[in-house]
Amino acid sequence: MRKVVLLITCVIASQVINAQFYINEIMVDPPGTDNPNEYIEIRGAANTPLTNTYLLTIEGDGNDPGDVNEVIDLTGQTTGSNGYLVLLTTGHPYSVDSSANIALDLTDGELEGQSHTFLLVQATTPPTTGDDIDSDNDGTPDGTPYTDWTILDSFALLRDNDSSGQAYAYSLVGFLEDDTAQADPAVFAPAGANIVVTTSSQFDYVARIGNSTGSALTNDENTSDWYGGDLPSGNLPNWTISTSSTGIKAYPGVFAGVALDHIGADNPTAALLSITEQELTSDISFFPNPTTNVINISSKNDIVSSIEVVDVTGKILVQKKNDLDVIDLTPFSTGLYYMNIYGDGAKITKAIVKN
Repeated sequence: MRKVVLLITCVIASQVINAQFYINEIMVDPPGTDNPNEYIEIRGAANTPLTNTYLLTIEGDGNDPGDVNEVIDLTGQTTGSNGYLVLLTTGHPYSVDSSANIALDLTDGELEGQSHTFLLVQATTPPTTGDDIDSDNDGTPDGTPYTDWTILDSFALLRDNDSSGQAYAYSLVGFLEDDTAQADPAVFAPAGANIVVTTSSQFDYVARIGNSTGSALTNDENTSDWYGGDLPSGNLPNWTISTSSTGIKAYPGVFAGVALDHIGADNPTAALLSITEQELTSDISFFPNPTTNVINISSKNDIVSSIEVVDVTGKILVQKKNDLDVIDLTPFSTGLYYMNIYGDGAKITKAIVKN
């Protein structure tokens, strides 16, 4: 992994406010078509209206840092009976928890690509696109309108993808795709920020662990408030975080292979992972992969309860609750498939290739 220069700016005190609303998870710029597959989840107290509340994307490229690129007006929306509000676009493919509220088409389904920071703010004067919160481009927000905002929550997704050689994070939390085709970027971020370098992986998904409220980002799921991951292509709508061993595909790493099947509901916690996905992952081995016909599956503790194989569109091709030591792919054409393995209340997903 290449070294990234971190240029520290002053602490942004307002970003650690114990806020009423949080960015709970976001899928942005996923593999394939963005619209209608992007989504945003906001968490707060149950049945609570959002007033003067906006989700902003702030430019993080070095050429125009600090500019407000997008304004999503959440005023008038209300969290559901479980405290969740999910922003989706018409035609989305997802199942959403029935206790959550859904808001359709507050965005065009084409959220700003990296580099940028998501800011969840409350403001008596609505923010507008083109507002500049970093007039001198030093990485420190300054002046109005920024000083009139209450920052509720934030995170950054960065990429060294322009000629400036710079990336700007206006958050204490961020992921940087280190594009090896570009020179090492200089990263401007608040004092104390943790910007994780994900080598060649562009993270498509960022979420809070469980119902966390802080700004810690570590590779230990017991101490981190956030996790993120790269999504493999062709897994819609049954997204799982990639399990590839090349580069950093999930952070903390234990979230590799975790299914994104909790939209509008609580995110996975470290405690849940410690007794479910981790246990199931360590219990299972399968071979050969790639294969020409069959996959052999071995379970050390016999905790596997069922297995299914789906194609890249999510169509279920095989479902088995018995004879779980072998999966026959002979009837199917060559290509990429996903094997969902269930056991002990957990689910893991493995990519398999038929030659």
